[in-house]
This record gives sequence, structure tokens and C-alpha cells, in this order.
Amino acid sequence: MDQSNPKNYLDREKSYFQKIESYFLESSGSFSEKAHAFPRFVPRQALAHFLARSQIFSNILDIHGNILDFGIYRGSSFFAWLQLSSIMEPYNHIRKIIGFDSFQGFSEIGVNDVRCDDAELGVKRKGGMSYSGKSEVQNAINLIDLNRPLGHVNRGRLCEGELPKSCEKYFKENPETIVALANFGLGLYKPTLEIMKIIKPRLVKGSIVVMEDLGQQTWPGETQAFFEVFGNCEFKPMRFPFCPHLSWIKIGD
Repeated sequence: MDQSNPKNYLDREKSYFQKIESYFLESSGSFSEKAHAFPRFVPRQALAHFLARSQIFSNILDIHGNILDFGIYRGSSFFAWLQLSSIMEPYNHIRKIIGFDSFQGFSEIGVNDVRCDDAELGVKRKGGMSYSGKSEVQNAINLIDLNRPLGHVNRGRLCEGELPKSCEKYFKENPETIVALANFGLGLYKPTLEIMKIIKPRLVKGSIVVMEDLGQQTWPGETQAFFEVFGNCEFKPMRFPFCPHLSWIKIGD
């Protein structure tokens, strides 16, 4: 909810988000018992995002290549892809899930990112959405490795650094990379534009590009970048009726 415009929520929905944490902490049961009953504690919005990502992921099961996630923050999308790969293709040790983030928050807010109602969104500023928990994310990758087939073969990897430089560095060090799926969660025009240009030659027929902010008033920069790189007629942005925030295109479709 912190990343969304508060005016989009009813008072009762705000009350839910205020109460659900204490409800989880005060409920009886071990972590494992609560995790097994996770639909009881997880907001429907988070469930909708995971279900959407699951359906998107099913489209690349027969597509060779890696998953690149740009702007992973606390890992919602990154760990969805990692877990889904572990469940749906447990022995595909070739597929890597690469997460890119500086963990320093937004480096700048450009003119293509500005809206008249930005004051209502506290995170939309230089340094907004910074996260000092890189070690927490890495520890989570290590824990997942303990509980997946072929856990001794590294699948999840973090690339820390300012984008797009860290993306350019990754491709220089890993020239064999094919992009089966690219997830954009940056929200901003300039880094999204430059990264889209970098990965486009690495996409193949059937590759998927997922966008978390396409067509959203709060983050207009991603839409502008999309039009400049992929055009407005060549590709059809698709979405699910139960999760309007996520959209995706399929290359060659």
C-alpha cells in the first residue's frame, strides 16, 4: 500500500492494512502453521499479483533463457519468479533469475515522471523506496536453495548497482544470456528506457516483458519508455482482470 496513491483506497481498506499485521502476530500457531494457511493472512492484492505472475510464468516454460527483474526492492516479483521456477521446472538448472537493484532508491525523478499530484505519493522522490535489506534478500535466496531440487546449483542472483550500468555490466560478463522474461518495476522513464533498449536484442520469439506501471497515472515514465522502444501497434499489452497493475507483452505474438 505504501507504494500506491492513498486516494485509491477506501477507509475500510486502509483499516484492513492497519490491522492485518497485528492479527498475524497475535494469531496462534508456529510460522510453518501460519505459512501453510497464508491465504488467511495475505492481502488479496498480494495474492492477485502472485496468481498473475504464475500465469505469466507458465508462458515461458518452453522458452530458453533467463529471467531478469529490474528494481526488485524487497523481492515481491523476484522471489515469485524464483519460487515458480522451482515449482514448475525444478530441474531447469540452466534458467537463472537475476535481480537488479541499487538498494539506494530512486536516483532522480525526471520531467517525464512528474505528475501534478505527486505530493500525495511520499516515495516519489530522490532516494524514495531505498532498502537497506540486501543481506535479507540474499539470505532468503540461500534459504530457498535449501528447499528446492538441485539447490546446490545457484539459480537466484543479485546484481547490486545503479541501473542501467549494472545491466550493461551483467551482459558484458555474461554474453551467453538469452532473456526469456524481463520484469520492469522501476517506474521511472530514463532507466526503463535505457534498459529496454539494452535487452531488446536479447529477446527471442516467445520472450515476455512484464511491466508493473504501464498506463498508470502515478508513474507515466514507464509508458513513455515502452512506446519509444516497442511502439504502440506492434505489440499488444495484455493483463488479467483480477490484477490490473501488471501488464505484459509477448515477443512475436
